[in-house]
Amino acid sequence: MIIFDLWETLGTKNISISKSLQDKFGIEKTSDFMHLYETSIQLKEWKSEKEMAQNFLKEFKIERNEENIKYVINLLRQGIEKATIFSGMKDLLLKLKENYKLGFISNTTVFESVVLDNWDIRNIFDVVSFSWELGLKKPNKEIFDITLEKFNINPEEAIFIDDGENNIKKAIEYGLSGIVFKSVEQLKNELKKLNIKI
Repeated sequence: MIIFDLWETLGTKNISISKSLQDKFGIEKTSDFMHLYETSIQLKEWKSEKEMAQNFLKEFKIERNEENIKYVINLLRQGIEKATIFSGMKDLLLKLKENYKLGFISNTTVFESVVLDNWDIRNIFDVVSFSWELGLKKPNKEIFDITLEKFNINPEEAIFIDDGENNIKKAIEYGLSGIVFKSVEQLKNELKKLNIKI
């Protein structure tokens, strides 16, 4: 079984949401910023974009006025509208699907998850695990355990592909094989080394 990450692995938003938010609101670039950012918006199935934006602003002690709420909402919408799948990735997924079960683990918001439909790839995956659905995010071991359980397989039967080195390090600690994604061509070469048919 082969499990993919979403952002900067299958495709890109073509815009750095977190950096834009830091710059706009003067948020300090601390080591735990990404963790707090993801936790504030990616762990719930929000009823509205406004509710999600307000939670982000609350987390970083930023005034929750209409202007700030609107900025966060519009920025996240831009990320969805500008998002593109990497060239050659869909073809690779379809090739892999011929011989392997494919899974998916992503730290993302409920609203951003529509890109799977926009890119017409949702049906390629046998199992999809979103942070907003499970209330868990990578590299939490539980999100990997749940995904493997859905497939009824052991960690050593799975390969995890993610652009984040720390996520791959953790996946390997949990018993999976791991590939740090850099490009579609590099990924194909790494899969071949693991005797994966492409």
